[in-house]
Amino acid sequence: MLETRASSASPEEFEQLLVTGGELLRRDEVTAARAQLTAALAIRPDDLKALGLFGLACFRQNAFDDALPVYQKLVELRPDDASHRLNLGLVYLKVGQAERALHELGRSRELDPSQQRTVSYLGLAHARCGDYGAAFEAFLRAGQEQLALEMEQYLSREERAIIRARMAGGDARATQQDRRVEIGLDSSVYETVERRAAEIVPDGADAGADADVDDFDEDDAGGDPRPASDQQLDDDVDEVISEFEEEGVITRAVAMAVPAAAATGTGTRVGVGQEAPRPLTELATSRLIRPEDGDYPFEIGAGGVLVVRVVDRILSRLEDVIVLDGDLAFAPATRHVRGADTGEVFGDAEHPICTVTGLGYLVAAPAGQCFSAVALDDDILYLRESLVYAFEDQLRWENGHVPGASAELRIALRVVQFRGHGCVALRSKRPLLSLKLASDRTVRIEARVLAGWIGRVVPRLTGAAVGAAPRSAFVECSGEGVVLLEDQGGA
Repeated sequence: MLETRASSASPEEFEQLLVTGGELLRRDEVTAARAQLTAALAIRPDDLKALGLFGLACFRQNAFDDALPVYQKLVELRPDDASHRLNLGLVYLKVGQAERALHELGRSRELDPSQQRTVSYLGLAHARCGDYGAAFEAFLRAGQEQLALEMEQYLSREERAIIRARMAGGDARATQQDRRVEIGLDSSVYETVERRAAEIVPDGADAGADADVDDFDEDDAGGDPRPASDQQLDDDVDEVISEFEEEGVITRAVAMAVPAAAATGTGTRVGVGQEAPRPLTELATSRLIRPEDGDYPFEIGAGGVLVVRVVDRILSRLEDVIVLDGDLAFAPATRHVRGADTGEVFGDAEHPICTVTGLGYLVAAPAGQCFSAVALDDDILYLRESLVYAFEDQLRWENGHVPGASAELRIALRVVQFRGHGCVALRSKRPLLSLKLASDRTVRIEARVLAGWIGRVVPRLTGAAVGAAPRSAFVECSGEGVVLLEDQGGA
């Protein structure tokens, strides 16, 4: 990297080279600065400050292979300096040696447990090594909640709970050093799955679902563990060094990968009614779809998407599926009538409900509509077939239609009955409305808004509406229970 020249150069010559190199760095003339610092190191190859500035010059040129021996030498010269260990760990990350980065960053933290930045970089190194649990915990400890959220998606609910319990002080084995740097982090689990004897006419009867790290931080470019004799450096050198220690190239670059809290009071102006650029990590995490993080077969994710998790077998439509993952196979499902398979396609020819087998997941877009999911606990639920998007195979189900429907209305009023334990996902124009029925009353529901029912509801198309267009037909509902209505939104 550098050649040491036998020289009778005076201390003044060395200091002049160092000052000039620092000034050139400050003016962003990196190539010229590197030449001056190379000459300085040829005179004093072990000078800590010259090594630190030369390392920064290498970073400014993205010459990480050249920076690596510089920081290795700094650690060799001052093995107990936490800042040198930190810098070496960051260089190892830049050159793709994450395991070595873990070692150096770990030693840096041991030497200075109060340095929170080191914990952030440990999280990055753990993530690069694929240890997402350790990365998750490190980011929590460092207060990097957005990056912790990125890692959380790779962990099971149990793993997250264990780590959060340890963070809250629940692990008695946590070391005293760990406790000095622990932070609290509140968490909420959002689960939107709702919980909770009628007759339908079977079909055929008579009418009647790194941290990629681009750049890194450096708290101390070259460290400042100088011997007392070295403190006599020129004030200009100290000014340059101070600038790069506080706002070095690594510090500026790491803001993109490990941002601090959003800046406030900076004086940066935003026009009235306009919006300033947001951090990249906010874009990456604010509406994060997390299909691999969860246990339910169906969940509603960011943007109202439906996540369908397939473990062995599930039934689902495939329209508006925007993401597929895993080893999955698809085959059209067939209708069930009176416990028998009819061989007729379940759904319609263009948008059938399919049997999906294997291990993986689907993500379906709402496409201007609204997904919802319900969990049956030995319940009975009736839904209009056109609203059913997906359901678990473990449920018992039958196809039919509303009694009294004519041939013209039979398809429009097809209904699916679900029984047992399992989940159903449906898609409607808007969230469903519900209407409580009293046992002594009969109500008439416009056929096009009838979404289904729960309980002892007896539906029947009124005789006056038989043969009429679906929009003007009404279904007479009596009995006791709840009728589900599709909100048409003023249509």
